[in-house]
Amino acid sequence: MTAPGMTGSAATPTTDGPGPRPRHPLIGVLGGMGPLASTELLRTVYRACRLHPEQDTPRLLLWSDPAVVDRTQAISDGELDLLRSAVETSLRGLLAAGAERAVIACITAHHVLGDLPADLAARCVSLVDVVHEELAAAGEPHLLLCSSGTARAGVLTSGPAGARAAELLVALRPADQEALHREIHRLKRGEDPARTIDFLRETLPRYGVRAFVAACTELHLVTRAIEDAGLSEALPSLDPLTVVAHRIMNGEL
Repeated sequence: MTAPGMTGSAATPTTDGPGPRPRHPLIGVLGGMGPLASTELLRTVYRACRLHPEQDTPRLLLWSDPAVVDRTQAISDGELDLLRSAVETSLRGLLAAGAERAVIACITAHHVLGDLPADLAARCVSLVDVVHEELAAAGEPHLLLCSSGTARAGVLTSGPAGARAAELLVALRPADQEALHREIHRLKRGEDPARTIDFLRETLPRYGVRAFVAACTELHLVTRAIEDAGLSEALPSLDPLTVVAHRIMNGEL
């Protein structure tokens, strides 16, 4: 199944005629914010189940729209209606194409999740909720690595659940936050994520924590590089896209 601005992992099997229903629900990924991070999510899903028969692997639709307004800029300028409208349009496109649930592959964009119509919000898997759940289960302080827009808007620290999470989230000092935001844009340009590993090695000890929250989807590129380099024990992370990838694989969304 395909539609303008969207790719599918495979044609969607019909369920109207004889034969078994698909094992996996059709999951939509609202991507393009940025494109490399959302495509890496699909790669993570399929790498995790590469030993499965192809027909038993998850069914995904990617709607990749890089034209969405810069999320941090929209927050800074108070132009959230543009962001909300873009997210709503893309979500409706995914659902119209058959997606049963949707993942917004941008944490800063979650700032407008509560402003979406209730029927759309109910079909979204919140990466913010994933972070809160996993952080509570971990029970130890994590360095909060996010875009400047996410930090400024308090996307992960607002509301009752956010207030509880804030007790375990260590915020970056302004100079380090600016440096991280530059790292995020470097990753958006497709530059080597291994350089961000060096940033983490230098930054984490200064905050007295051993783990971090990858609260910007670009950082999924870095957590994959950390895993590929065999450094997961040295640089443990809470990466909501990795959590979601495994939930998709296990049919738990």
